[in-house]
Amino acid sequence: MFHRTFYRMFGLAVLALTVFASQGVTAEKTKVLLMGGRGHDWKGFHEVISKVLDKTGDFEVTLSAELNDLKAPNIGKYDVVLFYGSGGNFADEAQETGLGQFVAGGGGLVGVHATDAFKQSDVYWRLLGGRFIGHGGGKFTIRIDDKKHPITATMKDFEIQDETYRDKYHPDFKLHSLGHIDRGAEQQSMLWMQEYEKGRVFNTTLGHGREAWTNPALQQLVTRGLYWAADREPKDPPTE
Repeated sequence: MFHRTFYRMFGLAVLALTVFASQGVTAEKTKVLLMGGRGHDWKGFHEVISKVLDKTGDFEVTLSAELNDLKAPNIGKYDVVLFYGSGGNFADEAQETGLGQFVAGGGGLVGVHATDAFKQSDVYWRLLGGRFIGHGGGKFTIRIDDKKHPITATMKDFEIQDETYRDKYHPDFKLHSLGHIDRGAEQQSMLWMQEYEKGRVFNTTLGHGREAWTNPALQQLVTRGLYWAADREPKDPPTE
């Protein structure tokens, strides 16, 4: 009788611990530092994308215009840094160093319409992979190049109204294109990824304004890119 009771109680204790641990993992949110404060409507972008991410229940987004948040150990509070918009330069070498060490050490980095920024920084250029050199605009089609990559595995070609950024790639960057514009002579990649030392980087040059941010395909792309950069299995954002 004692042995039966003991093993029953032991089993229930193990089950309770398993459920508790599972709930803990499920409840843990990916902490995202969204860096704004420069060109483009970064507050508007935050307003739109944060609502999309809130619906997943998996992200906690902090908006900041303070580059000192990139310094160690401040940046260590986050799992992923998300850059949006153009312009700006690092005012302190520790900001640039903090970002580089964060990604090299295993942190995630996502860029949305952000290659026309920090043009004096070789570290930023190397991390994002590309640097803006010009653009067109209008409505165009994005063709998915890599249908097996976790970010784009569930995605189909889509149309979007946006700017068509062209970029010069960093000499040490090897392009792994996930999708490109398909419009006449404009055939450049507009979304790509790379694994940088222990970290992950996803970048899309899409996302100029509200018409692009509210496009379900771009919302899907950014959401899945954030999951992947955080080393989590990508999921599509809820449709309701």
